[in-house]
Amino acid sequence: MTIQFEDKKTILIVEDSPTQALKLQMALEDKNFDVLHGLSAEEALELLDIDNPPSIIITDIVMPGMDGYELCQKIKDNQDTREIPVILLTQLSDPKDVIKGLQCGADNFISKPYTNDFLFERISDILLNKQIRKRSPNLDISMQIYFGGEKYNLNSNRMQILDLLLSTYYNAINKNKELEEKNIELKKLQKETNIKNVQLKKLNKEKNQFLGIAAHDLRSPLATLSGFLSIIVDSLPEDSIEDQDQIFSAMEKMLDYMLNLINDVLDFSKIEAGILELDKTKTDLVSFLDKIIEYSNILGSKKSIHVKPKYSKEKALVSVDTNKLTQVMDNLLSNAIKYSLRDKSVFIDIVEHENQFEVIVEDEGKGIPENEINKIFKPFTRTSVESTDGEKSTGLGLATVKKIIDTHNGEIWADSKVGIGTKFHFTLPKKAN
Repeated sequence: MTIQFEDKKTILIVEDSPTQALKLQMALEDKNFDVLHGLSAEEALELLDIDNPPSIIITDIVMPGMDGYELCQKIKDNQDTREIPVILLTQLSDPKDVIKGLQCGADNFISKPYTNDFLFERISDILLNKQIRKRSPNLDISMQIYFGGEKYNLNSNRMQILDLLLSTYYNAINKNKELEEKNIELKKLQKETNIKNVQLKKLNKEKNQFLGIAAHDLRSPLATLSGFLSIIVDSLPEDSIEDQDQIFSAMEKMLDYMLNLINDVLDFSKIEAGILELDKTKTDLVSFLDKIIEYSNILGSKKSIHVKPKYSKEKALVSVDTNKLTQVMDNLLSNAIKYSLRDKSVFIDIVEHENQFEVIVEDEGKGIPENEINKIFKPFTRTSVESTDGEKSTGLGLATVKKIIDTHNGEIWADSKVGIGTKFHFTLPKKAN
């Protein structure tokens, strides 16, 4: 609790920051102190009135020109001002700060940041001790001490030493109290964060369930529409409708796109909900990829794009869910074909490492800008690159691919050069013999 003094006290503050000085001045004036302000140590010395000295000087340490230690030393060396208590505002980041304070004759430390209550408690203590000092004999002492491997000469009053050391102790207690309060706040925030995380997980699960239900309910009627459209296309005589081929081709593309989107949403929602189950079997990557290439060449034939193996025929055994791995390859190869010009090639390679195999899908397509590579595996994102034949993208395929590879304890990444092509790499652990 701050002690109130009958007569009004004057405090000289020395602070080169006008903002900090104004803040401190307003706090002191609110407690009925008269305040003088020097923007520098030199200005503060000019403000010192020997006939009417301030009750306390509060000075920052780090200032341009003369610092707070030098200012305090000049005040204590002057017989007319040496009795004015000096408070040093400091970060107290080094124990040697206390020694420097003793050397220059400082009476108190207040470490930044500080509360107004703490400041006023220290001011009250200093003003009370100042009254006690007037009634006490001169107790100046001279000593030499070693600290941190260096020798220091101290010429200080015993009461001043006690005040300074006690202020250091008070600062330590105050900082410890602040840390405890911050720790309590952090624990409270952590608890609130944990509650929010539980709520978010619940909402995410509900979102995935909704997406799954919506996609499932939409897939069946769209598949039926696609079937009906095929029947109509096969049944209608040629040129019975103006621009018949273009209209039906556009309708087929849109239905295919919608079905692909729904299938991607279903797959992604299952994975996000954590219900992706793998049915792993011992598989030879070489035989597996041979079949994939055969099927992909049928798809690529429309654009005269050829999928070619670069790997050797030596067995590469892994333990994988072949259906899910087929989904991975279908997505990577369909993308390679989608973003490649006609009469280009797509290559598949297998690189053996110590504990895993690396599969590489390389195209000669448009390439992906460097600043967009990092977002291609995020759901519902698309790059600025346009497909070469108007093919549509759902923005979920690569996100699903990454989840599948992650679930197989593998990694996936890409590197690309605009105008040259893109390489997708993914790894799969070797099958233990």
